[in-house]
Amino acid sequence: APTPLQGLQQMMPDGRMVMPPAPPIKRSYINKRALNIKYRFNGDFIVAGRPLVLTTDPAESERAHVATGLRVWDGGIVLARYFERYVPEALDAREGQRLRGLELGCGTGVAGLAFAYLGQEVILSDIGDLQKAATEANVAQNQNHFLVAGGSVSYQAVDWKNLPAREEFGAFDVVFAGDVIWHETLVQPFLDALCWVVSGPGAREILLSHKVRDEESVALFEKSVSERGLVVEKKVPTEPLLEPDGHPEVFIYHIRARA
Repeated sequence: APTPLQGLQQMMPDGRMVMPPAPPIKRSYINKRALNIKYRFNGDFIVAGRPLVLTTDPAESERAHVATGLRVWDGGIVLARYFERYVPEALDAREGQRLRGLELGCGTGVAGLAFAYLGQEVILSDIGDLQKAATEANVAQNQNHFLVAGGSVSYQAVDWKNLPAREEFGAFDVVFAGDVIWHETLVQPFLDALCWVVSGPGAREILLSHKVRDEESVALFEKSVSERGLVVEKKVPTEPLLEPDGHPEVFIYHIRARA
């Protein structure tokens, strides 16, 4: 009796028996802990009592594999939630003066928009025309909410491999990023960007929200950050702090320039 595989074989004109091409494998993104599956961002994600709505590409889309910032990443979602704690404390420390922030590699803008929903000023930054159009569309559809809160949002292209003049951006109270070093090759360009932000007019503090996917990129970042004149003041586990929107694999680094 033929085996199941024999039943699939095809005879070629020269008499050879070959297997037909395998059908393409469709990736499955099933992870009960993934926050980007928990939220659809169609009005179900609430920041400061207001819905934050995002237009995103599905994870399996071809565009999302070319421009990874077209979908929401867990590190950005956690950072958005973290700001609900961080911003009031920072405002108290500054006697209520509005904070000015910069998001590096903003993607959909989930973290930066949350910062603006809390009444603060933020520049979102990323690269590429496709990403710019997608991010600005998300800014536009949330504009009424962050304006009511007293926040403001603008977009600037910032290429970590071809950084612009620093003085044009002014000083920042906080510079932040979410899930931007998910591969080892991104660590050094990101550190270049951090050295850029603390130069010139400077930045008081840097926040990196990172979901651990491989130990190599984490080890490289933690080893290299001090070599760049930066200091990790603390590394915050987010699951015990932000349940149910913390994540056991997402940590937030508080970083400053070495004095």
